[in-house]
Amino acid sequence: MIVLRKNTIFQVFLIIVTLGYFQPVWAEKTSGEFTAQQTCPAYVSKNKSTNPDNAKILAGSKYAITEVLTANNPDWYRVVVPAANPQERWVNASCGQAQLSGGGGGGDNNDGGGGSCNTAGQGDSYVLALSWQPAFCETKPDKAECKITDPKVYQAKHFTLHGLWPNKKSCGTHYGFCGDVKNQKSNFCDYPAVQLDDAPRTSLAEVMPSVTAGSCLERHEWHKHGTCAQWSLEDYFDLAADLTRQFNDAGMAYFMNRRIGQQVRTDDFINRVTAVLGTAAKDRIKLNCNQGMLVEIQLNLSASLTPGIDLEKLLPDAPVQGKSNCGETFLVDAIGQ
Repeated sequence: MIVLRKNTIFQVFLIIVTLGYFQPVWAEKTSGEFTAQQTCPAYVSKNKSTNPDNAKILAGSKYAITEVLTANNPDWYRVVVPAANPQERWVNASCGQAQLSGGGGGGDNNDGGGGSCNTAGQGDSYVLALSWQPAFCETKPDKAECKITDPKVYQAKHFTLHGLWPNKKSCGTHYGFCGDVKNQKSNFCDYPAVQLDDAPRTSLAEVMPSVTAGSCLERHEWHKHGTCAQWSLEDYFDLAADLTRQFNDAGMAYFMNRRIGQQVRTDDFINRVTAVLGTAAKDRIKLNCNQGMLVEIQLNLSASLTPGIDLEKLLPDAPVQGKSNCGETFLVDAIGQ
């Protein structure tokens, strides 16, 4: 039997890291506030999914942040959940919005070590975020658009547009608010209205049902994200709507429609995305699940994004996405159920 001394083990570890076989990920102490946008489990151990008291963060509630994992592009936050025991719990970054005030990359106005994080035109990649609206409405039933339950509407059978987000690597997730509005509003309708002509508004309303329902998501997306891009208001939303339709029309809407009400293997979904958008898609897509349902996909796109470009051409040079939080399978939820 071979026995290694502690210093020998440490040396081997350093060699492995140096050669790139293992990239350590450290939690970093910080402070700030996490606003939950959906109800999610709060884990004592995120790696083991340990949650002995079934603690959750609740949509609309705010929690103090104590630690962040991978500060430049956080995957997890450690927050204080007062009703839990122990109170400090890990929650997935996809469950809400974070405002950091100390360490861990700073807040929305922090420069991230690479210039301003609220100056337009400095994005170095994009994220296309698409929702499966029936599952989204299970988590936020009070949204106005979630009162629409007609199985024939667009959102019953297609992915809908959550947003198109310019990213700046040095800012982590805090690149935004590059226009006159500099802070996030508690209610999306508190943002100034966006003025779209009839044709682009009708096009956007099909893929973003909140436009018709009046819950003002388009205001939030423009003032936080669109103002940081290099396009006009109409061009920004036209491009976002076109990319949404491209994803659906590539066969992903058909894939979901055939499986409404059924459990789907996560690998089968990823394999279909790869088949229609190319092998690069596998590492550029992240699936976000909640309550066992697929709620959203986030697709990383390269900085070469221009109006009219094919979606699959934006993937090979895009940054690699973070890990999905879905298990081996997920439910394709039906509208109104």
